[in-house]
Amino acid sequence: MQIRDLCSPVPAIRSDVTGDAVYQRFEAEPDVMLIAVVDADHRPIGLVERNAFLLRMARAYGRALFAHRPISLLMDPKPLIVAGETLASDFTADVMSSRPADLLSGFIVVERDGVYAGVGALLDLLRAASEERSRFASDMFDLARSLETARAQADHNRIFTEAVIEHIPSMVWVKSIQDGRYVMLNRAGEAILGVARDAFIGQTSSDFFPGAVADSLREEDRRLATNGGVVDFEMLPYLRGGEDQRLLHLKKIAICDGEGHPEYILGVGEDITDRRQAEARIERMAHFDSLTDLPNRVLFGSHLEATLDQAARRRERAAVLVIDLDRFKLVNDTLGHAAGDALLTEVAQRMRACIGPRDMLARLGGDEFAIIQAGLAQPTETRALAARVVAALTEPFDLGGHEARIGASIGVAVYPEDAAAGHELLKKADIALYRVKSEGRGAYRFFERDMDDRIQAQRAVEIDLREAMRKGELAAHFQPLFDIARRRIVGFEALMRWPHPTRGWVPPAEFIPIAEDLGLIRPLGEWMLNESCRMAAQWPEPATVAVNISPLQMHMAGFVADVTRALAHSGLAPGRLELEITESVVLDNDPAILRHLHQLREMGVRISLDDFGTGYASLAYLRRLPLDKIKIDQSFIRGLPDAPDAMAIVRAVARLAGDLGMVTTAEGVETEAQLDVLAQLGCTQAQGFLIGHADADPVRHLRAQGPRQAGGING
Repeated sequence: MQIRDLCSPVPAIRSDVTGDAVYQRFEAEPDVMLIAVVDADHRPIGLVERNAFLLRMARAYGRALFAHRPISLLMDPKPLIVAGETLASDFTADVMSSRPADLLSGFIVVERDGVYAGVGALLDLLRAASEERSRFASDMFDLARSLETARAQADHNRIFTEAVIEHIPSMVWVKSIQDGRYVMLNRAGEAILGVARDAFIGQTSSDFFPGAVADSLREEDRRLATNGGVVDFEMLPYLRGGEDQRLLHLKKIAICDGEGHPEYILGVGEDITDRRQAEARIERMAHFDSLTDLPNRVLFGSHLEATLDQAARRRERAAVLVIDLDRFKLVNDTLGHAAGDALLTEVAQRMRACIGPRDMLARLGGDEFAIIQAGLAQPTETRALAARVVAALTEPFDLGGHEARIGASIGVAVYPEDAAAGHELLKKADIALYRVKSEGRGAYRFFERDMDDRIQAQRAVEIDLREAMRKGELAAHFQPLFDIARRRIVGFEALMRWPHPTRGWVPPAEFIPIAEDLGLIRPLGEWMLNESCRMAAQWPEPATVAVNISPLQMHMAGFVADVTRALAHSGLAPGRLELEITESVVLDNDPAILRHLHQLREMGVRISLDDFGTGYASLAYLRRLPLDKIKIDQSFIRGLPDAPDAMAIVRAVARLAGDLGMVTTAEGVETEAQLDVLAQLGCTQAQGFLIGHADADPVRHLRAQGPRQAGGING
């Protein structure tokens, strides 16, 4: 008998057919067990097995994941393919010795030119063997009369039985319909069930399985003997006294005697425990974050929609809180990714302790988390939750002996007031979060209607800033620094300028924080440093240049190397470069920053403390930091010479700096009266519109520089 005589000419499908279409076909054609997948030339490229396919589609999210995706994702891409003219016995013996496991999933039959002809299964081969007793001398289904008769068959039948039954890696057994006793079990069955065949053969289902399981198996066998067909199912064979239970995929058919009466039940079983566990792990990976074990963005989205549906039915409120960790990137950059992962794990644990039993906490990616708060009665419950999270994440974290302080910014949107759909609610929470970050972080804000317009404007600035950096549209301007005692311009402060084609000159205070949020501050700061050094190298000595440094730059491990390269490429002497830092640079107590400052000072670079007195000014800075200059904020200069308190503060700072050997620069000097009183108070330098505006050609200030005139400062 040839293989083409055994195959079923089931119509094949193309690889772009969707999973849902295949699902509907299996539902409409219950007798179809295998479907071949073919290419444009009708040549087979894959095989879909009914039970495995339906199980995957029936699992949680199976239809959502595969319904609209091509069947090529679910098919067996390496099916067993056999030419139609091949003898069934030759094919069986060959496959049993080379690819026995593949036969379990079925096979595809092709014509001589490789075109698809039909599909077949292991059960087809076994049934054919039963019908060809004369050719094979005997067949495993002759065991229906007795085990002894089967053992007495010719040698070639035993060889066939061993090839097909003994060496197949799946469990095969035969049961008598008359008395329900097992008459055969192969070696794989012994291993899977953990039972010796001598103890198995001659027994019934009741001898091995619990009562309810045994009753179910007997009823199945009865229906199979009556109605025929194939039974395909999964079960855990809980043997009496068994411990290590395995999940089996089983198929059973009824075998008839020579007169067509059902005599035996033939079963084939495959241990799919490891496969199901792997599928479960893959499914979990698709819906849970591997680091924190929190739901991921996919599961968060589906749960959010379900929560809003329930809230609509119950007339309840719900809220979405989007949480962004403050200063996480700093921890990651300074302590390494291992410390960053440890921090994220601890953050997840702390936030779990903050939420209620109906709430969901998820990690959306990176350092972004989100909470769905369900069943709200009052918005105050959400405020309390947001406050708990902010407080929990403000406390320091111990990361292997390193203390890290981060914090959290939270944006909140409430259903149904802010939005009715999940994606819109999440968008509104994102907008509120953006507002928090733009206002200084470390807090929470609820969405407000006017936020959307502001956020859209800020995002437009983000897009334009990236484009300006790509096109090189940013510019460096320089404002003069005036030596009060010598009445001369001695240097310049470099100020970044952005000439926007439609907005005009965009202030640094508007785009620098955006650059920090986008992670652009390093390339932006590096460009400014290089450009300032390049320009200053062309000025007459000893004119200096002062460059403002972002706190994020100071935290970066390669910052000192950036400064070294800028000096080397420009040829500028280190003593002519001044780096201006703010008090926020040293607030984190990071030893790396202090180390950077000392390294720069040893190179000869000068260090200046900007805006002294406006933030967390502390005299401890003046002792601990290697400073060369203190810049007095313009808010104190503005009150001169009429405000006694401003006079006292400026005098004290100037005297203290002088005693410590530091220069003092007064910012925002706009009048001759202010300049005169600064000279009396002992300030060293002045900077402001009275001295000169910032522009792209600072050399003209030096050329035009002359003695002080009664009408003002030249230049």
